[in-house]
Amino acid sequence: MHIKTAALAAFTLATLAFTPYTLSQQAPESPNAVLLNNKEGGNSKWNGIGSMFRNANRHCTASLLDTRSVSRTATGPAYILTNAHCVSLVSGALANAPYEGQVQFNYFHDTLEGAKRYDINKVSWASLASSDVAILELKTPLNTLLKDGITPLKLAAYAPTKPGLVHVIGAPAIAPGLRLSTCTQEPAKTPIIKSISVLTHYLQQDCKGIAPGSSGSPVLDATTGEITGVLSGTTYGLSPDDLCFWHGVCDGNKTSFIAYDQATQSLPVDFLSYCFTHERFNIDAQRCTLKPNFNFKSERNADVALHRKPADHHEKGPTWGVDFSMSTPFYRFKAVRDAHACYASDHYSGTLSSTNARIDAEIGREEGLYYLCLLGVESAEQRPSTGLRRNTQILTARLVEPAATPPQEPTFVLEPFGYYLGVKLREELSRSIWTQYYVGPPGETDCSKIDRQMYKRADTGFVVRADSLPRTLCSYTESRDFSTSNVRTDLLEYPDQR
Repeated sequence: MHIKTAALAAFTLATLAFTPYTLSQQAPESPNAVLLNNKEGGNSKWNGIGSMFRNANRHCTASLLDTRSVSRTATGPAYILTNAHCVSLVSGALANAPYEGQVQFNYFHDTLEGAKRYDINKVSWASLASSDVAILELKTPLNTLLKDGITPLKLAAYAPTKPGLVHVIGAPAIAPGLRLSTCTQEPAKTPIIKSISVLTHYLQQDCKGIAPGSSGSPVLDATTGEITGVLSGTTYGLSPDDLCFWHGVCDGNKTSFIAYDQATQSLPVDFLSYCFTHERFNIDAQRCTLKPNFNFKSERNADVALHRKPADHHEKGPTWGVDFSMSTPFYRFKAVRDAHACYASDHYSGTLSSTNARIDAEIGREEGLYYLCLLGVESAEQRPSTGLRRNTQILTARLVEPAATPPQEPTFVLEPFGYYLGVKLREELSRSIWTQYYVGPPGETDCSKIDRQMYKRADTGFVVRADSLPRTLCSYTESRDFSTSNVRTDLLEYPDQR
């Protein structure tokens, strides 16, 4: 549908309300997101922002890059910018990898009919090692897209160093086309843990209307129209406790205009400009800092690993216990309390073989966050260069002091369906509390004597086969600080067995 005149007027006024301010002032509230039209061509400057598709399903947002030389003649391939997590990269970095998918430009809700989709040829480069950025090459050359009327966007030459006004334009799944959010952006100073990445150098915005599908959206300088970053995610709505415990943002930085629980995060992309030579993406370019890189794989690279703090100096401290593989024959590592220290070249270990690699070093003994920094190297002589440190893989662990107050015993609702009995524990998945359960034959199961290692973890619930009932259910609640409730004993019966 078209945007009403009143809505446009409100958006204009809200945009004009952004004025320079100092630390003593509060940042003005950002306006609501606006659905964009382009049937009359008024927003064609943004028609190079589109939606990615995989298996015919909308996936992420991507933007076409303007890689033309000074002559403005397009002679090279077409490249799009998006997030590394949008190309299904699990960890580490990759280059020149095949990719099956498409991107559709001119993705305005009133111009979707007849809009072309362009096949993606490969992932030129993508990294989730302290980043979340990807460059993909299309099968169609840039010159053809220009003839199709698609407008590419320029990368900013420098990352922003102070607060400013930006536009975030994306294709969230809840919207029928491109949506514009205008807000304040500022460089962030506090490292943030984002599941499989630890971000230390990123930008944050207070844009509204960011939703699934917005990943990969370009963040545009409102004055120049250049891409300052690519949107990676949001911490909007997280409780201060969860934001601190799981994401590591605990300090309540007073120099920040934007509250961390009201923020989106983007990765600066100014460094990519040095990786395009003669209109082609060239990871080997002299000033490109994307190499050397290394592929990293581990089962323990997807979240904060929790460990119990030693009770006293006699108890052995927890170890990292990380098994991993790398594409390089050797690696170096160090453990730090500040993630920024991972990018400093000092205090890294000597070279170690990456064959059957495992780090069993002690994490620490004090409560709080710890970071494990890993670098893949080709030889004992290879030093931690700027490019190598840019691709640092960081894993996280937190030592926790068990709480004195145990959590409540688990409660559940039985939901019979067909051949199964569902045991529903809670409505929503929680990262901070879960239920451990054990199911055994009635009359033979004494819950007070079942070894805790025999229990299984359930988050929102589990199912039991109806033909195995009745069964004895042993259960207890465990919280993120390793506190546990008393063990509860119940008899599971299908309704018609009662």
